Amino acid sequence: MLNSRGSIMKIQASLWIVTAVLVLAAGLVYALSITPSPSLAVNNPTLLNEPATSGPALAEKPLESLSPVLTQTDAFEFLDPVPVGKKAPDFTAKTADGKMIRLADFKNKKNLVLVFYQGSFCSVCAQQLANLQENRTHFNAQDAEIIAVSADDTAHSLNSVGELGLSFKVVPDFEKKLIKSFGVANISKKNIAWPSLFVVDKKGMVRLSFANRDGQRLHSQDILPILARITGKPAPHLNYE
Repeated sequence: MLNSRGSIMKIQASLWIVTAVLVLAAGLVYALSITPSPSLAVNNPTLLNEPATSGPALAEKPLESLSPVLTQTDAFEFLDPVPVGKKAPDFTAKTADGKMIRLADFKNKKNLVLVFYQGSFCSVCAQQLANLQENRTHFNAQDAEIIAVSADDTAHSLNSVGELGLSFKVVPDFEKKLIKSFGVANISKKNIAWPSLFVVDKKGMVRLSFANRDGQRLHSQDILPILARITGKPAPHLNYE
């Protein structure tokens, strides 16, 4: 009787061991099935370049649709500025002095120079804005309206207006709606704008698309010749070093 019970216990113990081994094996197989292969991660650029943001990832777009010079930044982010020949994204925004503006307000009336700057903390941005202000009359002669956009709040935007004596429109895009819609958000810096600038003609078409991650910026002498080709009016000769 004792021998019989001992045999049963041995059988039960063996069954427990076999069951445990099977459970461990099943868990190992599942873990391997959900772990990406190292070779796949290297050969698939969408895995490396996908920015950690909500919504559709920019990396899901074909690489050839991105600006060829600005495809990838050091932080695996994409700059995807609205290209030349495309319609500018429609927008409604409030200027620092509380006035509502819409893209439609300028259709068939004004060419637009949309300059995206990093913020009031940026001294190089201030130099660019001051340069545009200095040549405001030349932009007026080309039927062009300057609109400066940053992720600043209203108070900081007003500081820039006062300190630099800006007479053109300044938009505090605190929620980054314009910055994102034009494809120039710097993800690693809380979506403030990369240095960028767009010229939009009276029909709402983008005629100049510029964005740069290395700190380069366009100034009046770079922009006015583009406007002159749009309007057919002579461009002033500006000589800045």
